Parts: sequence; structure tokens; C-alpha cells
Amino acid sequence: MNGSNHLQESDTRPLNLCPVCLRKLHFSIGYDVVERYRSLLQFHNDFGFGQEARWVSDRLKSILRPEEVV
Repeated sequence: MNGSNHLQESDTRPLNLCPVCLRKLHFSIGYDVVERYRSLLQFHNDFGFGQEARWVSDRLKSILRPEEVV
């Protein structure tokens, strides 16, 4: 969640948050982590962000039991 000095720098940053920023966000506003990832996965799939969708899918697989993964 660091700032950027120009558009090119901003465009090279990943869309996902680092674990520290993700935890800070979770602590401050509270949300269901799994639901957030499922919503992000749906968004990325709907709008053609394949690389980001794969990243989110991998995250879901790493935090859920195999029978919970959709």
C-alpha cells in the first residue's frame, strides 16, 4: 500500500497486497478472508485478469482444505 511517484511505477506494482498490508486491512475493517478471495477470483475471471486469477486461486488452495476449494 505504498505510494507511487508516477504512473509507470504504479503500473508495475502487483494488484495483490503483501501479507502485512493484508493483515492490517483485516484488523482495521474486519472481513471474511475466504469470501474476499472468492470475490476477487470472480472479479479477475469476469474481467480477464488471468494471471491475477491464478494467484488468488493458489491462495485459496493454500488456506482451504481440498474439499472446500470451489
